[in-house]
Amino acid sequence: MNMTMKLLGAAVFILQPSFFISCADWDDHYQADSSIFDSQQSTLWENISKNENLTQFATLLKKTGYDEVLNATQTYTVWAPVNGSFDFDALSAMSTQRLQQEFIQNHIARNNYPASGTINEQIYTLNEKLMNFSSDQGYAIQGVTLSQPNLASRNGVIHQLNGKIPFLPNIYESLNSNDYSLDSISNFFHSFDVKKLNIEKSVVGPTLNGQITYLDSVFDEHNELFTRYFAFINREDSNYTMLLPTDEAWRKAKATVEQYFNYVPSFEFMENTSTTEAKKVTIDISDVQYLRDSIVNLMLTSNLFFNNNLYDNRKLNTLQTGQRLQCDSLYGTTLTKIYSEDAAALFANAKRVEKSNGAVWITDTMQIHPWTSWNPEIIIQGEYNRTLGSTVNVSGEGSERIYVTPGTQNPEISGHVSGNAYVQLQPASQSTNPGAVFYLPQVRSTTYSVYVVMVPANIASSNIEAKPNKFNVSMGYANLKGKNEDRDRSWCVETNFTSDSTRVDSIYLGDFTFPVAYAGTGDYYPYLRINSAVTSRERALYDRTLRIDCVILRPKELDTYLKEHPDYKYDTGNY
Repeated sequence: MNMTMKLLGAAVFILQPSFFISCADWDDHYQADSSIFDSQQSTLWENISKNENLTQFATLLKKTGYDEVLNATQTYTVWAPVNGSFDFDALSAMSTQRLQQEFIQNHIARNNYPASGTINEQIYTLNEKLMNFSSDQGYAIQGVTLSQPNLASRNGVIHQLNGKIPFLPNIYESLNSNDYSLDSISNFFHSFDVKKLNIEKSVVGPTLNGQITYLDSVFDEHNELFTRYFAFINREDSNYTMLLPTDEAWRKAKATVEQYFNYVPSFEFMENTSTTEAKKVTIDISDVQYLRDSIVNLMLTSNLFFNNNLYDNRKLNTLQTGQRLQCDSLYGTTLTKIYSEDAAALFANAKRVEKSNGAVWITDTMQIHPWTSWNPEIIIQGEYNRTLGSTVNVSGEGSERIYVTPGTQNPEISGHVSGNAYVQLQPASQSTNPGAVFYLPQVRSTTYSVYVVMVPANIASSNIEAKPNKFNVSMGYANLKGKNEDRDRSWCVETNFTSDSTRVDSIYLGDFTFPVAYAGTGDYYPYLRINSAVTSRERALYDRTLRIDCVILRPKELDTYLKEHPDYKYDTGNY
């Protein structure tokens, strides 16, 4: 063997081990790349369905139809819990809709979110839940760690998880009977649900019989009660508290509230009551029971919502079960103000349950005073009847709206004028007395303590001699047969009333029980007639000009409570 051959042999011997190692590495590298290549060429569903660690997840995907969604072209990120890391049997027993909402959509988001480098992202999943995807202590989503990240697919990426992502429902999603007996309020609330297909977000499927189908149908949900109560409890970026009465609490409260809404199939209403065109009009109600049930349900739910970001409502963020609420007042989303005593009672013996956009309080007793919810005090301003949208209906001439503020009020006169204005009614002639008819809006079928607030002539000037007013009243209303009655002064505590000319005088007229309810029937109301009762011989003693600040219909139960609790504070009505 010559030297050239010896050197070649030595070179082969020296190179041979590294040659073989390089071939082995290349084979491994090629096989790995081949696997990655196959994965990248497969859809999310194909990669999940052939993964032995994800057979349970795959079964649930198929049950909800999401196998087809993840087999389409739209890009998704899937956080897939591995077998045995969740309660497969419990999830399998769920309805398809609930399984889809609470589990499947809770683990899928649109677009690509790889686990790479330092990340701290807020991601919305398909059910609109906001999830934290981070790398603080290893890659994790909502605290659930990734066991194997970044399985690339043709239409997205898969991250395997060591458990399922917890589903935290929002308040709206909690209106069900999955965990508590809440059928009554849930059924009522969901009766207002409206769903509209969001074409832009939905995944288009094949066209069948000329009709477009969708593999993933995304609906925009709306409920009229969100707007009616200004409580958007479906929004994940909101922060609300809602009282949730159980079926037991609902039945008790409904039996009570129904008494305030007694309707008759038809009733008479007086139009243009104090004019020569006055006439009776018959109002028909097509379905009395339906109207009653609808109104009662609305009354029961109208003051259950609180925005936790406003005023003293912020204290609801930290209030826990068993604690007494310490606050000046709460504001409901309909701007009902509930003072401390009543606010604390709402949450007594109730249970707090956390939600993704606030909290609900489950209660077996709706501890709400009638006057803070379904039977409020009604105040009709003399200068302006806001419900009718016009000044009060007056007889005679010379009616005028007069403004007076605390700064312009005569300091010698005690009391204050509500709304900083009153109506002044002057005699039309020397031989007639003025009068006014006040329509009474939103009246319930209950007993009211009726007050009228009179203003003296010297309210704005100490240079004017003020005399008291002398007047009488009567009530016009529909009886149980629906017939209009103009009841005289028999219900009043006096035949004629005399005002105190040294103050803004709140005069108690008497208690009046309305046999039928008007609230919810439209612009049809009972009325209070007020007439000056000064005789020709009394003109030197009394002022015939009427100055009326307002009429107050105070629920009798509230009037009694105020006498027993003189320091009690409550929200007054204003129409």
